[in-house]
Parts: sequence; structure tokens; C-alpha cells
Amino acid sequence: MEQDANFKEVLKGNLTIELAQGKTLQEFCMNNFNNYNPDQYDAVAIRFYFGKEILVTLYALDKVRQEGSTFDPDKLPVKKFKMNKLPTADDLLFIGELNFTVSNGNYPIQDMEIINK
Repeated sequence: MEQDANFKEVLKGNLTIELAQGKTLQEFCMNNFNNYNPDQYDAVAIRFYFGKEILVTLYALDKVRQEGSTFDPDKLPVKKFKMNKLPTADDLLFIGELNFTVSNGNYPIQDMEIINK
């Protein structure tokens, strides 16, 4: 069976990163993102993109602009920080465990039942 040359299969799922003992997300952010100040920002989310380029994007709550701002009060005012390099060996020391499962989306992962226990 021939496949269309433009076909791209997408795997989706959940990912969990447990930081190494004694390491914090704040420390990782201070080490890797220019102008990240934990007194002003609180890390909310990190996106890793590896494709045509490498991007690590941090979304951090701006605690200074959170109150009394002109932003929608139902939204979270975040600053976006970007890094376009692969994590270094020192950065990998922040990871204690990495656990993820991805699926092709054809079947709901939550409906699986393991039958070969």
C-alpha cells in the first residue's frame, strides 16, 4: 500500500517530568531564561518544540502586573521567555524522571485495559 508523500502521523498524549531531588523549576528558569526574576515572575508552563528549529518557551505569571492591570481579570497575565538552544548536560541534571505516553489518537488511552498482567 502506498502512502501519500505529504502524510504525517501525529502522536499525542501526556508528559510528566519529576525534577531531581533538591532542584526547582524556579532555579531552572533563572539559569536558562534571560531577565527571569523569581521576585517578579512565577513559572506557569514550559513548551518544548523540536522541529524546523529548537525552541523552549517559558510562560511566567507577571506578579507585578497581575493586580490593577488593564488585562482581562479572568485571564492570567504571563510573560513569554524564549530559548533557542538544546538543554545542556547541566540542565538535564534537573530531571529526576521523565514519563510520557503518546497515542495515534485512534483509541482513547483511558479506555485501555491491560490483559497480559
